[in-house]
Amino acid sequence: MKQYAVIHGVCGLFEGYSDTTCNWFPTKEAADKHLMQVLEEYRPDDMCVKIEYRFPTTGTDEVYVTMTPQHEDYHACVPCDMDHDDWVAENGDDCSVEVFRIVEVDTSRYEGSGTTEHMWLTWDQLDACVAWDYNPLCMSLVARVSSDVMDNTNDDHPTQALHDLAQLGEFISAVYYRNEAFIDLDDYTMHAFRIPKKLQTND
Repeated sequence: MKQYAVIHGVCGLFEGYSDTTCNWFPTKEAADKHLMQVLEEYRPDDMCVKIEYRFPTTGTDEVYVTMTPQHEDYHACVPCDMDHDDWVAENGDDCSVEVFRIVEVDTSRYEGSGTTEHMWLTWDQLDACVAWDYNPLCMSLVARVSSDVMDNTNDDHPTQALHDLAQLGEFISAVYYRNEAFIDLDDYTMHAFRIPKKLQTND
């Protein structure tokens, strides 16, 4: 049994990076349709200066959308005078790059299982990619993130350590009481999305 996640976020730490969303679909066709409908809303927007399709070897579908209020400047200098990525690097304060990715998830672990725990899809915000190559259950997710936080927390800076532990506490609470969780520390920014045990279909 498979499900398909459509993740919509921004690359790196552009404004709004904590607003990353994940929608679930029972088929690849349904996920593709949703993504195409979303992209059609971007095309007529003047601030949308580039829609780039990328298909990495991992088999996940990726689309990158560059948005900027300085769209006249973009069209004046790109691609004639500079590469798109160079322009984004130079104009990072005046643009954002949104990322859409379709991720196939094997949910066969749920079949016949009496567990009350859910599996989770993890998203590395800094690199705009799936964080881990497996989908942990709740307790495993909490254990690994707790370990990562402790490894990245410096006891010589008690104020920062207290901040990190507070963030961890909020993350753990979200794992058990919400459908998504988010933790934002220095060099460690991750979203986690609960994988549904069953999706409704329109059959």
